[in-house]
Amino acid sequence: MSAVDSSHDSHDVVVIGGGPAGSVAGTFLAREGLRVLLLEKEHFPRFAIGESLLPYSNDILRELGVFEDLEKAGFTPKHGAEFCTGEGARFQRFWFAKSLQPQYAQSFQVDRATFDHILLNKAAEAGCHVQQGAKVTRLAPVSEAGPHRLEFQTEGTTRTVTTRWIIDASGRGGFAGKALGIPKLQTQKSRRVAIYGHFKGVLRNSGKAGGHTTIVRFKDGWFWLIPLANDVTSVGLVVPTETVRLCEGDVSQVFEQAVRANPELVARLARAQNTVPLRATADYSWRFRSFATPRVLLAGDAAGFVDPIFSSGVLLAMKSGRLAAHEIIRAHQQNRELSEGEQIQYTRKVAEWMEVYHGIVNAFYKRPGFEVFMNPAAFLKIPGSIAHIVGGNTELPFSLGWRFKLFQALCGLQRFFNIAPAISSLR
Repeated sequence: MSAVDSSHDSHDVVVIGGGPAGSVAGTFLAREGLRVLLLEKEHFPRFAIGESLLPYSNDILRELGVFEDLEKAGFTPKHGAEFCTGEGARFQRFWFAKSLQPQYAQSFQVDRATFDHILLNKAAEAGCHVQQGAKVTRLAPVSEAGPHRLEFQTEGTTRTVTTRWIIDASGRGGFAGKALGIPKLQTQKSRRVAIYGHFKGVLRNSGKAGGHTTIVRFKDGWFWLIPLANDVTSVGLVVPTETVRLCEGDVSQVFEQAVRANPELVARLARAQNTVPLRATADYSWRFRSFATPRVLLAGDAAGFVDPIFSSGVLLAMKSGRLAAHEIIRAHQQNRELSEGEQIQYTRKVAEWMEVYHGIVNAFYKRPGFEVFMNPAAFLKIPGSIAHIVGGNTELPFSLGWRFKLFQALCGLQRFFNIAPAISSLR
C-alpha cells in the first residue's frame, strides 16, 4: 500500500477516512489523475459494524473492480432479508430475485475488517497516497475561497498539508462538519442505542435463506442477526437510550434481558457464544444541514447517520463517495470551486437518498406502520416497492414510487382502522 509522498505537502484532494465512502471517493479521484492523499486514523484491517451489503451497491463494486474479489473472499451470499416479531408469531421474507433485476439478485454479508481493507487497497492501487494511523486534528482555510490547510498526527508527530479539495469521510464523528460549524439536525425524535457483538453457534436458516439478514421486532426495540463466514453471526440490539439508563449503563444486562424476553432470540441464541465483547453506539439518526462548501464535501456517515434497520449505511457511503468524487473532478478540470447551486444539489441528492430510508424507518418504528409492513397488499404490488428499498434502490421510478407513497398512507390509516391484522405483542 502506498505511503505518503513526502516530497511535497500540497495535494489536489485530501480524503479524511479510509472506510467505504473515503476509499470509493479516493479510487475515482485517483483514476482521473488527481493527486489524492487519503488519511485514515486507524490501521487496517480493523473491526467495524454494518456488515450487510445491499444489492444496489453491486454497480459501484463492479465499477471499482472489486466484485470478483468479494466473490473470492468467502463472504456469505445474501439473497434477501426477513422480518419477524419477538415471539415468532409473525414473519415476512423478501427475496431479491423475486422483485429485482438479475444483477441485483444477490449481495454479500461481509466481515467489514476484510471488506474495508479490500476497498482501501483498491484506492491505493488506483494511485491514492494512503497514510494509516493518521488522525486529522485541525482544518483551516488558507483564504476564504481558496485551498485548505489540514493538520494530522502520525507516529507522534504533527504534519501539515495544503489541499484544494477535501472529502470528509471520517464517519459519525463528522470532523469537517463540526470544524466548519455546519448546524446539525436530528432526523428522528427518539434517541436510541445499539448494543452489538459477534457470536458463534447462532441458529441459522436452511438453504439459500441461510444468508438472509434477520430483523426481530419487539415492543421496545429490535434485533439484527447477520450471518457471516466461519459460523460467525453479527447480533445487535437497538433500544431507546432510556432502557440503558434504567440498567445504569450496563449494556450486557440490557442485551441479556432483551434476549430472555423474546422467544425468537432465545431459540436462535440457545447455543451461541460471543467471540468479541459487546459494544455500544448511541446518537442515532442525524445529519448536517449542508453537505458541501465551495471546496469541502461530506460523504457517508460524516454527512449523516441513518438508522441501520435496513442496512443502508455502506450503500449510502459508497454512493455519496462516488458522487463527491465526480463533483470534484468536474470542477477541478474547469479550475474552479463548487458553485452555490452545485453545493445545494449535492446536499439535496444525498439527503434524498437518506430520506427514502427515513420514510420506511418511520413506518418500522411505529406499531401501525410495522403491522402494514408485515402485511403489504399484494394486489397493489406494494411488496415489490418495499423489496426495492430493502434491496437498496434509492431512486424509485414512478411505477414503484407511488406504491410506496400508498404504503405510507396505509400506515397512517392503520392508526384508526385495522387495515392489516393487529400484532398483539406490540400493543
